[in-house]
Amino acid sequence: MVNIEHIKNYYLQLLTILEQEASLNPPVGAFLNYVLPYKSKFSTASAMDNEQELREFIRGANRFADEFSFSDHNNSQIRLLIKSLYDILNHNN
Repeated sequence: MVNIEHIKNYYLQLLTILEQEASLNPPVGAFLNYVLPYKSKFSTASAMDNEQELREFIRGANRFADEFSFSDHNNSQIRLLIKSLYDILNHNN
């Protein structure tokens, strides 16, 4: 079974880092705007009701992230959080 709290925590960490990154690197705002609408879907207890949609979103976010140059400080953490979300959501498959 997928741990909903891990999904929520990873998503919120990703969101926090992207908000910080966007304040220093304005082009990243487009990626933040892509990620932000999913906050309620990742943050609710019914996240597993949206599991397929979240899985597709993470696939898209992973591809879309390749279009951005994140700071050296945040790049590896952003990529790791996206990968972790992807792995968790696909583990239940």
